[in-house]
Amino acid sequence: MDRADIAILEALQDDSSRSVAQLADLVGVSSSACHRRIKALEEGGIITGYAAQVDSGRLGLKLQAFVEITLTSQSREAMDRFERAVGDFDDILECHLMSGQADYLLRVAAIDLEQYDRIHRDCLARLPGVSSMRSAFAIRRIKRWQGYPVPRG
Repeated sequence: MDRADIAILEALQDDSSRSVAQLADLVGVSSSACHRRIKALEEGGIITGYAAQVDSGRLGLKLQAFVEITLTSQSREAMDRFERAVGDFDDILECHLMSGQADYLLRVAAIDLEQYDRIHRDCLARLPGVSSMRSAFAIRRIKRWQGYPVPRG
């Protein structure tokens, strides 16, 4: 990746709704070169998709919970079964395999504690092989995720 590719990635992470022409002007390359570079970044698997950033609070999802999950077994079969089940629940926004005490860290958004209780009972409690769950609630977001830092050389 050169300077232009890095600039394209940073600009797209900042605002992916820009047209190719706007992006090309911002980066300092022609529109056709910008389009070719974007396609190469997509085909190379560096750009994996495009999405809008949505304000969860304006959707009424004011509660953010982080749930540490420990499994009864760390066998490949138990972990595969758990990971497949996580994919079946839209209420689980993110799932990360972790090092340390917990096996997984999940992120869940809810309208309020009553909805989180429903998610806990109807979703999290149904996940296979769970020996313990520990929930922590975000009080306030300090910094919103803005994209990955792009390595420079």
